[in-house]
Amino acid sequence: MKRFLLVMLVASCMLSLGSCSNMARKMSRKVKLEGVENVQLISLSQLRIDFRIMNQTAYKLQLEDAEASLYYRDVCIGTMHLKECVEVPKRTESELVETYWTVEVGNPLTLLPLVGKLRKGDLSEMWVELEVKGHGGPAPVNLSYKKMPLSEFLRTFGVDPSELMNFLN
Repeated sequence: MKRFLLVMLVASCMLSLGSCSNMARKMSRKVKLEGVENVQLISLSQLRIDFRIMNQTAYKLQLEDAEASLYYRDVCIGTMHLKECVEVPKRTESELVETYWTVEVGNPLTLLPLVGKLRKGDLSEMWVELEVKGHGGPAPVNLSYKKMPLSEFLRTFGVDPSELMNFLN
């Protein structure tokens, strides 16, 4: 579950840079997620994820609000919400960014079939809904993805699904 939450955070950050404007496309070439430093479960409902990001643009980047939900069939397994605004200063080579998330799992028993399928490498019937709001300099970013298959979601951001399975083993 921690790996899934990590993937969702990375994807949220990357999606916030991908708006349709030409400026955002240029900016996205100068922004790079360098890696995750730490994933810490603070409590059953709170998560802290520290990551390094490079921002060689002339603008401060802001992720103001993000919400990601994982679904299996038509059941929402869990949702995570960004607790506070995240900022990355302009012209930084490697900035450590701490993010805090609230995690909501409606019924922990719904995790059992999901974990079983992930261990088998089967991502079918799993999908993600994601909403991101922020700014890439002066350009506002408001993105919404509905019913995106988990395999497509992972592929879009270059994440190998086997990483999720390795985490569970």
